[in-house]
Amino acid sequence: MTMNQCAEKLLAWYDHNHRPLPWRQKVNIYHIWVCEVMSQQTTLAVVVPKFSEFVKHLPTVYDLAACDEEKLRQLWSGLGYYARARNLKNGAKFIVEQLDGSFPQLYHEWLKIPGCGPYTASVIASICFNEKVACVDGNVVRVVSRLLALSDDVWSSSGQSAIQTHVAQMIPDVRPGDFNQAIMELGATVCRKSKPLCLLCPLQEHCQAFAHNCIEICPPKKPRRDAVDVELFALVFWRKTADTLAIANRTKGFLSNTFGFPLISAIEASQAKKVLQSLEHLQLFELPSKFSHRITHHRISGKILVAQEVENLSITTESVAWQKLGLPQDFYWVSRSVIVSKLSTSLDNKVFKIFQNYQDKAS
Repeated sequence: MTMNQCAEKLLAWYDHNHRPLPWRQKVNIYHIWVCEVMSQQTTLAVVVPKFSEFVKHLPTVYDLAACDEEKLRQLWSGLGYYARARNLKNGAKFIVEQLDGSFPQLYHEWLKIPGCGPYTASVIASICFNEKVACVDGNVVRVVSRLLALSDDVWSSSGQSAIQTHVAQMIPDVRPGDFNQAIMELGATVCRKSKPLCLLCPLQEHCQAFAHNCIEICPPKKPRRDAVDVELFALVFWRKTADTLAIANRTKGFLSNTFGFPLISAIEASQAKKVLQSLEHLQLFELPSKFSHRITHHRISGKILVAQEVENLSITTESVAWQKLGLPQDFYWVSRSVIVSKLSTSLDNKVFKIFQNYQDKAS
């Protein structure tokens, strides 16, 4: 089977079997861009309803560029990796301010957009502008690895380059965007990581892994970095009288550029306790329950320090506390009844849930 025949079979299969995702109803550059950023490291089951809500409230690139931080957090809530939302907005502002709202067309032009990497650029350029550029994600790596029976060296830079080259050779002159979607769709629905549906595969007769009965080892497992254990303390500043909690725009650490409770290391916690205990009007206590979280290769175990006001704090006292601890000065107080909608990450939601449960039992 030639490369052209392979592409023809794949496109014919795609025409009859692709999932009717909302951004596939018609070509819309803005929609394709948003959905691709949302889909990074997030399942489609989560993305689909969030995408529809997102484009309902922010229907154009101008709306996204002008969106305030709070609304963006609310619309992105539940998708995780909030930095993606910030990058998306930064890209929208660049398009509006530097390109007069006109979307780039070519792959290399999209790479100039803040936050837009090679994969996203290739998706948009091929689907929206019919550029013959290969889109390679994990699904594509799996399909090509099985087609060529590659059982080693697919995750290195040279291995990735070889797969990129092979896909580029397969892309037909017509419908390059549909081809890219087709090969990704095949990997997601048929050529699956486990229990692949080989009997339904349009490329079965061309698959070397199927012919040699080595599908299970093609591709090999992606090397994992060794997990690193980290202990953190979440600081919950609580004005009991007003029932408000302080959240900040974090500027460093695992969750940089997200809004939530201040996070400090276990080493910093000892000094922080001394500082907080030295301040009048504050009562400091540690909650008995811990939280756990995982970010990439970091396994996080966390404790919660609550700094509760005994009397109404003055603005000066608040600022002094945060300044002495070296915490971000961009913080504000939020009512406990609505704080969930303001938090950027699932880690913060875990912290708040523990705090909430503790207060419910105490009362």
